[in-house]
Amino acid sequence: MYGSQLLKELERLDTEVRTIYRELVLPNWGKTLHGFPDALYGFMMGVYARVDLVSAYWKGSFESQTRRMVGFLDVYVSSDHEANSVSVQMWRHKLMHTSQPRFLRNEKTNKIYRWLLHWWEHLPYEQHYTFVETSDSRILNIGLIYLISDLKRGIERFLQDLGGSADLKSKFERIEKELAASSFRDIA
Repeated sequence: MYGSQLLKELERLDTEVRTIYRELVLPNWGKTLHGFPDALYGFMMGVYARVDLVSAYWKGSFESQTRRMVGFLDVYVSSDHEANSVSVQMWRHKLMHTSQPRFLRNEKTNKIYRWLLHWWEHLPYEQHYTFVETSDSRILNIGLIYLISDLKRGIERFLQDLGGSADLKSKFERIEKELAASSFRDIA
């Protein structure tokens, strides 16, 4: 089946995250390694790298990365376009390029986008992928394990669409060929 590896890889990530959470994070809660923030950030980077990949399969191109990723999230994961836009910019781009998420300023409202990130149940499910508003900020709440589940459901929906669409299959195959043809470039 087209794309089954996307689900298998995400399920492996989910198992790894839950194992790390149960065996390392919880036993060290309130101690020196409280929360394992670098591990948490690394897993967030892995989730958004998967969004990048599946959105390339969806569009048939690696171009227009931010727009493509947000578009995929809008169609398959969450109808909250603002949350999708903030999450991609904060958790894919800022984290990837600076080793941590960074605040984002909305120049129209002059509010700052911030985040509250948890591994899982320390953030109630109802608060996951929602904003909390303060006088100067909009804070996006995210639970990593909830986010992985959201993405899994999104990929499952995409794979259903893929199974019934010659156009999506063509785009998928184009990305498969591109990935298989990756070659070394000597950068001098």
